[in-house]
Amino acid sequence: MSAYLQVFVLSLIICAGSLSAQSTIYLSVKVGSSAVLPCDWRNIYSTQLTSQTLHIEWRTFAETVFERRGGELYQGELYKDRVDVPEDHLLKGDCSLVLKNVRPEDEGVYESYLLVQQKKRSMHSKRVFVQSVELSVDDAPQESNSENKPQTRE
Repeated sequence: MSAYLQVFVLSLIICAGSLSAQSTIYLSVKVGSSAVLPCDWRNIYSTQLTSQTLHIEWRTFAETVFERRGGELYQGELYKDRVDVPEDHLLKGDCSLVLKNVRPEDEGVYESYLLVQQKKRSMHSKRVFVQSVELSVDDAPQESNSENKPQTRE
C-alpha cells in the first residue's frame, strides 16, 4: 500500500509543478525597432505587495538587464538608455520590459523576477520568478518598396 501512496504523492507533485510553471513567451522583432517583453506580477502576488516598494529585475543568463526599486533603477551596460519598466505601469501590475533600438546581440532568453521582502524591516528578499521571454531578432535588411515594384516602360 505504501508504494501506491508514494506513486500518488509523486504524481501530485509532478502535476502541481507543471500547473504552476510559467510558459515561455516567444517574441520576434526587427533590428532597430522597439520590443515590449510582457510581464504581469499580479499573476504571482495579489494586493499584498501594495504596501511594499516594488522591486523588479530582468535578467539574461549572462547579466542583469534592468532593475527598478521604487524610483531607483539600474540598466545593464549593454542596455544603457534602451530599457525601462515604467514605474506607473509597475505599480498597476505591469512589469513589462521596454527594449528600444533592438540589436542582433539582444537575441536570447530574458527572465523577470519580483524581489519580495521576507518580513517587515528585514534586509532579506525572496526572488520570485514571474516570466520568461525568448526574444529573436530579425536582422535581415528591410526591402525597399521601389525594388519590389515591376519596372515598366512607357
